[in-house]
Amino acid sequence: MIDTDTLLKQINAERMADCLWALVRTPSPTGHEQEAASVFADLLAKAGARVHMDHTLPASPSVIGRLTGRRPGPVLQLAGHLDHINIPHAPPQKDGTRISGRGSADMKNGLAGILEIVRILNETGRRFPGELLITAYGLHEAPDGDSRGLQNLLQNGVKGQAAIVFEGPCDAAAIMANGMAIWTLTVTCSEPPCHELCTQTDPFELPGIVAGIVGALRQKNQQAKEQNKTYPLLPPASFFIGQMHYGDFYNRLPGRCFMQGTRRWNPDQTFAMIQDEFRQLLNSLALPEAVSAECAWMLVGDSYAIGAEEQIVKCLQVSYERLHKKPLPVRGHSSVTDTCRFVNYGQIPAVLWGFGTDTGHADFEYVTLEQLVRSCRVALLTVLNYLAGS
Repeated sequence: MIDTDTLLKQINAERMADCLWALVRTPSPTGHEQEAASVFADLLAKAGARVHMDHTLPASPSVIGRLTGRRPGPVLQLAGHLDHINIPHAPPQKDGTRISGRGSADMKNGLAGILEIVRILNETGRRFPGELLITAYGLHEAPDGDSRGLQNLLQNGVKGQAAIVFEGPCDAAAIMANGMAIWTLTVTCSEPPCHELCTQTDPFELPGIVAGIVGALRQKNQQAKEQNKTYPLLPPASFFIGQMHYGDFYNRLPGRCFMQGTRRWNPDQTFAMIQDEFRQLLNSLALPEAVSAECAWMLVGDSYAIGAEEQIVKCLQVSYERLHKKPLPVRGHSSVTDTCRFVNYGQIPAVLWGFGTDTGHADFEYVTLEQLVRSCRVALLTVLNYLAGS
């Protein structure tokens, strides 16, 4: 029988910090994760896992590791992305309490947690049933990433019976999330741009049309807010306009307007449904013959929901309550994470467990060593409970 108290005492903050430091010092902007993948693969092999590199996407290879227990049992997947957003950050820094640098909180801290769990289970004799499947991949961060790294693995059957994604909340078990897509709308008038005094048409025709589109989107957004909430754990669906670009000179008649924003939806809708809804909205505006509106979409992540009774959810809750002496609530998650890929494409239950993501994407991104240890304790106990069938 596994002595979980003894294993929990094996968690080493300094060792986790060393692994995180090695990863944070290795830049890995989306689409350029080769070096970070090699660093993680080397650390994972040293931790005791059998490691394989998948180079299907040469600029964004994936790392696959396996740690097999002493007897048959379930396969639990521990997963995380290698890339970070391509926004400048101050050089990485390390002191006795925290590590800062781009990617430290999103989500190389979680990768350091995976390495610590693998190392502890390997060094203590692998006295667990089943197998840990470790996957790390790139191309996660939108808009440069399209999730092909993880989807390639799932399409090739590289998946467990359940998964923990090592980012997100560390104070709740996320069992659902809204979907999100980026829409880009281009409204074009066939009348060529010219001086405002030279045009033969009403120079305010295109602005009026654009104003009508904005008004229709705002109305749809308000309707979404007022609808009865089928998913009370989630915020309502939304239509958001993030940017508009119209014209190029103060007295020229513009011939084009560029608009871009997000569309978020609850699990009772699909990406195909929201695209069709947007198309119907544009058709309902009856645009003049001289005006066209073309919409392009980028799916960031589809909506999903799993049951609160899933074993991986219960194991996470039991582990948290044992260590923190209070219940871990279930809730929805607002951001798009890889859990939607595991649930929708991999067809397996997945939960998030973060290692301190509050500063992810911030101007100053960091994680404390205290948070690393605190989250790792819950994650390690969750892994043991799931593999043991508890």
